[in-house]
Amino acid sequence: MGGINLVVYYITQVLEDNVGLTRNLSLLLGGVINAMFLLGSLLPTFYLDQMGRRAPMMWGSFCLGVSMMLIAILLSFQDRGGSIAKATSSASVAFFFTYMLVFGGTANCIPWVYVPEILPLHVRAKGTAVGISSNWIWNFFVVMVTPTLLSHLKWKGYLIFMCLNFAFVPLVYFVYPETTNLSLEEIDWLFLRRHAVKESLRVQKEGWGDIRWGSIGDAGESGVPRRQSGEESTKEKDDDGLHVEKTA
Repeated sequence: MGGINLVVYYITQVLEDNVGLTRNLSLLLGGVINAMFLLGSLLPTFYLDQMGRRAPMMWGSFCLGVSMMLIAILLSFQDRGGSIAKATSSASVAFFFTYMLVFGGTANCIPWVYVPEILPLHVRAKGTAVGISSNWIWNFFVVMVTPTLLSHLKWKGYLIFMCLNFAFVPLVYFVYPETTNLSLEEIDWLFLRRHAVKESLRVQKEGWGDIRWGSIGDAGESGVPRRQSGEESTKEKDDDGLHVEKTA
């Protein structure tokens, strides 16, 4: 929904029709622009756990929105004609490069990791299947409407994708917990809390504190982790009304 399928599938047509480049130059630039996708993907391939999950998704969506906004602004001068229209439309090509580079480093990789991470074991396979199916359904939708969208709205069509990308920033900030470097059992525990997002940020900053994580076999039926052997503990209710064992 952020416009990636516009760039991947229609970049040659976009450069030729919206930007006004020749067919051969559009084909050449289209190949180079899509190569940015690969280059951007190298960063999360090696450093995703250092980058985190929330920050790349938020900054990535913001930068994608800015790229779409600048493409729309620069292409809007085409109606004036002359040298200014040629200069601004040529400048817009640079932001197709930045869009693909940023997308490759953020939204291209993180959702594929994040979806199975946040799902509990008994629905992980089905939930991942639903997530992947949803991805390709929206891909199909965007690919089908993009030619009509750009032929009728021209530069204004990019504003739709700009708004969608900017909308993802508060969505991730308020709804998506941070799961970096947490085990699947710890992520399950986060969703037992009343404020999973705030709790996940606290855990990333301060750790689990007095709560000790044992193996799956050491956990009680409620899923609450038991204390380590040889440690005295007290059981009390936390702010969410859940029983938590704290070590002395």
